[in-house]
Amino acid sequence: MNRLFGRARCLDVAIDHGVCNEPSFLEGLEDMAGVVAQLVAAGPDAIQMNYGQADLLQSLPGKNKPALVMRIDMGNPYNKTRHRSMWAILQNEAEPLIGALEMDAACVVVNLFMLPDEPDLFRQCVHNIARVRADCERYGLPLMIEPLAMLPN
Repeated sequence: MNRLFGRARCLDVAIDHGVCNEPSFLEGLEDMAGVVAQLVAAGPDAIQMNYGQADLLQSLPGKNKPALVMRIDMGNPYNKTRHRSMWAILQNEAEPLIGALEMDAACVVVNLFMLPDEPDLFRQCVHNIARVRADCERYGLPLMIEPLAMLPN
């Protein structure tokens, strides 16, 4: 937790938008290495990323860089067109934390989607959280829950 709250507060900048599979979320993020360099220079406490991006931050030398907060789930509620079947899954069901541990993440993040008329989506999120929570306790890794309440459409 000290890597996140070393100054008694935490500014976490999320750039994990690619996992949403919504092209409109990627504007301005096409040059991810450049985005990461700009963010590191700005000095937030943490940068929220996916496993596929994390090496851009973690390969930077030195210890004076933002902490890595790694998203370990994905879902389809963000898409412009609402899907007939809504889902939220862990990116690695068998070992949800392995990528975060490999990349020395300071924290992992999982969604809690609350959408009208989608109780199964909420149930899936609660299941993911419960599954990850047990592993986080085992490894002493903080778990961030990202709640998202959405309106219909």
